[in-house]
Amino acid sequence: MKGLLIALMLTVGVGSAFAQYQENVHYSVVSEKATATPNVTEYFSMYCGTCYQFESLMPQIKAALKPGTKFEKSHVDYIPHDNPVMQAAIVHAFVVMEKLGAKGVEIRAYFFDQIHVKGRAVDSMDVIKKMFEENGLTKAEVDKHFADKTLQDKAKVMAKSYLSKKVTSVPAFVINGKYSIDIGSVKSIEELTGLINFLVEKK
Repeated sequence: MKGLLIALMLTVGVGSAFAQYQENVHYSVVSEKATATPNVTEYFSMYCGTCYQFESLMPQIKAALKPGTKFEKSHVDYIPHDNPVMQAAIVHAFVVMEKLGAKGVEIRAYFFDQIHVKGRAVDSMDVIKKMFEENGLTKAEVDKHFADKTLQDKAKVMAKSYLSKKVTSVPAFVINGKYSIDIGSVKSIEELTGLINFLVEKK
């Protein structure tokens, strides 16, 4: 996956806009029913190194989406593989970030940097909460957000949503809730966004 990312970064603009995308080659069907409106979901984990690297490509990908296409991120819970407590905790943290809007985007970037650049061990809920405080929230604000039952319930649903879409590695893109992209089948950002937009229009 890391090699693929490097290839994508080096070949921006090289892919063919007229590629013939094929089922079971470039994408697979993971649901019988598509969403009512155009939707792109990126499944990822803040513990995933390739997901961290992919963050730098996301502005290009989002900018190339067809008008009216909703983009969202969904955090998987199978990383770290041997720590179910932290699997749940990191998803919970992401849901809180979403609640915080623009500030949450800043905090997500901070988590990625601390984990993958600084090598920080994010291995307890105490550490997670402290990282929110390091970004300007008070302890009381952090505790309030993490105690919010609506966010707790949302995190539980999000944590397992990747299973119904047959996601086995991240980052992964599911289009309209129905089509899962084989990222290994594309060789440039142009091909990737072309495939995404092709699937956005499929029913």
